[in-house]
Amino acid sequence: MAINNEMLFERTMQSLFGDKAFHIAGQVHTESTRKKWYKKAIIKIIKDIQEIETNTRHKEILAHYSEGALNALAIKPFNEYVLTLNLLRLISAFLGYAGTRSYKVVSPAYFQTPAQQYTQLIMEGGDTDLTNENTISAKIRLIKQLKEEGLSYFKISLILNISEYEVKKLREQL
Repeated sequence: MAINNEMLFERTMQSLFGDKAFHIAGQVHTESTRKKWYKKAIIKIIKDIQEIETNTRHKEILAHYSEGALNALAIKPFNEYVLTLNLLRLISAFLGYAGTRSYKVVSPAYFQTPAQQYTQLIMEGGDTDLTNENTISAKIRLIKQLKEEGLSYFKISLILNISEYEVKKLREQL
């Protein structure tokens, strides 16, 4: 591995393993140790792929390239190019690309569970009181703001992903 990639290696592993990967930057120069960390990371990724909600074919593609990356670690002599190419294919599959014609067959969607939002607030050092405003109050406030900006009830319903009727009902509560 090239010089000056020590911290990139450590931070990458910390993103997956937290404090367990603290102070491992120097291990990047030893191929066997680097491979051990790669293996642990790919195994974690393979397990996480099993929890992704997607169609069967997409999950098979994700599994194929993640397992290909894991198998690349067993090749002797170790070829990081094969590993890298499998990981690039895995990334492209995560983004929804399939085949060799760059067709996008799925679209990634990201969301946070309440527990994840709370964790993010703690990480950012912010206010962890999530009870400041309930969702109905927030919708009413947004409807009022969007109506003041001149948007129709129809456009507001599209923005909030609720029916136009519900927008009008909430607007009456102002």
